[in-house]
Amino acid sequence: MNLLTDADVARFPISLALEAIRAALRLHASGQLDAPARLHASGLTFTVGASPQAFGFRVYTTRGVPHDDQLVAVWDETGRLSGVIVGAALGVLRTSLLGAVATDLLAPATASRLGLIGSGAQARTHALAATEVRELSQVLVYSRNVQHSETLAAELRALGLNARSESSPEAVCAGSDLLTLATHSAAPVIQAGWVRPGTHLCTLGPRGQAGQECPPELLDRASLLVTDSPAQLAEQMGQGWSLPVRSLGECLLTPPRREADEVTLFLSAGLAGSEVLLGRALLAQV
Repeated sequence: MNLLTDADVARFPISLALEAIRAALRLHASGQLDAPARLHASGLTFTVGASPQAFGFRVYTTRGVPHDDQLVAVWDETGRLSGVIVGAALGVLRTSLLGAVATDLLAPATASRLGLIGSGAQARTHALAATEVRELSQVLVYSRNVQHSETLAAELRALGLNARSESSPEAVCAGSDLLTLATHSAAPVIQAGWVRPGTHLCTLGPRGQAGQECPPELLDRASLLVTDSPAQLAEQMGQGWSLPVRSLGECLLTPPRREADEVTLFLSAGLAGSEVLLGRALLAQV
């Protein structure tokens, strides 16, 4: 039984990780990945997933403690425990790769200017994942903490991306045709009117009744709403949620059509089981 850490995740080729996420989405769309909504107990949150190839769970704390270590346990189809991955990196990578798949399916083929609202690990990894599906001509970064946005822009430049810090979220929206909201905010961090026609937007934090970083007006404006986990999104948004949302896995099997000036929106909710199958692919490389 293998025990892997964030260092092992960092060495995993992102192209292989992306294919593992695509495979998970195909299984989900074909009914071969059981992916229920999250379970909560005693200050812990569990996501459980099962497919013909592997089954397992991810668990993390919701106690508000300083560290964000998570645990992903993976069993193979025979019931043998393949391994355990601990740390925060696998969850960050999984979320970013789901966003990359959505970008590949929903964004215009010519889209190349990525805007990041937020400057943490999720924003950084999302930018790197996006390079797997689009050739980025520029990356614009905004954070309420100017030093944080400048630091992330410098890190991305060191990785070969044309990145710079912007002074406002409006400026990021104005210069982007790909836009990612990667914050912990329970209130909108942009205004719907700032988003240009033809933009594809990914929001990593729809928090339902507690609020969300994406303005509700943008949900109404978008011609296509897509989520990786309809079950989880419905649980988060509650009974008042009534907007039509397509499954990302279904879009992978049958890519949607869009007009050049339409706004598309990916609501990342966290597909249960995707981290298990990503963990399986990682463990296979050990």
